Order: sequence, then C-alpha cells, then structure tokens
Amino acid sequence: MIISNAGPLIYLAKLRKLNLLQRLFKDVIISKEVYEEVVKGKEEKFFDALIIKKSIEEGWIKVKESKADKKISQFAPEIDQGEISTINLAKKFKPSLVLIDDASGRAIAESFGLNVKGTLYVLLRAYRKKLINKKEAKDSVNKLVFSGFRISQEVYIKVLEELDKSYKLP
Repeated sequence: MIISNAGPLIYLAKLRKLNLLQRLFKDVIISKEVYEEVVKGKEEKFFDALIIKKSIEEGWIKVKESKADKKISQFAPEIDQGEISTINLAKKFKPSLVLIDDASGRAIAESFGLNVKGTLYVLLRAYRKKLINKKEAKDSVNKLVFSGFRISQEVYIKVLEELDKSYKLP
C-alpha cells in the first residue's frame, strides 16, 4: 500500500501509465483533498482526470479522510493542502511509500521519517520489474520533461543512466 499526492497520479495518467501503480503496489490511497484536485478536470473532460476517476471507481485507488494538521501548514506554508493531507494520511497509515513530486512537500514528508519518492521512481521501478521496456521508460521521461515536469539536468541525466543499466532481478 502506498499513499500518493496529486502530481504523480496526474503525470502517470497523462502518460497513460497510471496502471503501473496498481501493478507495482496494488493499493493506492489518496486524501479527499487530492481527489478533489485530480478529478476536478473531469468536468472539462480532461483525459487524466477521467482515468484517475475510473481507477477510483475500480477500487484500487481509495479515497480516505485526512485530519487537518495546522502545525504542518504553519511550519511549511509553501506546501498545498493536497501535500499536507497526503503527509497526514501517511503519518496515520504508515505506508511503505509516499509519492510526492514537489521538492518542498518531499522534504517535509521526509522530516516525518516517511519514505518519499516521485513519478520518476515509479517509471524506474516499472522498468526494473520489466513492466515497461527501456524505450517506453525513456519516452515517458522525455514526455514528462516536455509537458512541464520540473527536473534538473543532473537528475535527468542520472535517470537516463539508470535506464541504460542492465538489471538482474532476484
């Protein structure tokens, strides 16, 4: 079980790779605030919002209530309500992994001892588990960058180098 913020859901849905979360982790939990953020586009028929909504209806993405923790927003006013609610759920459920792409949100989550990764981690893990091939993984990373996904040149190069390694799974 993992808990996800909006960013990874949206980006994976845009890549048509949201199902990787189900294949890698089985159950995904999101907060009500994240649900509202990711499906609000359905009214305008955004494809990614429709994919996420369908996954929720299928039951492998579950929406849970998150108690507001005013301390986090006071401590870190730069993170949004979706990230705060994601961190609160993670503190409650203690998942194996929390998905957050935003650097500030990740730093705050990590300060609570949470294991935090992002969209690129999902793509790399899917490649290592042979759920996608190298070309699909590289194309996905490039599509993310071209769609506005913020990534440093160093991280971009490191991800491409990781994809060029041969992995032997146990």
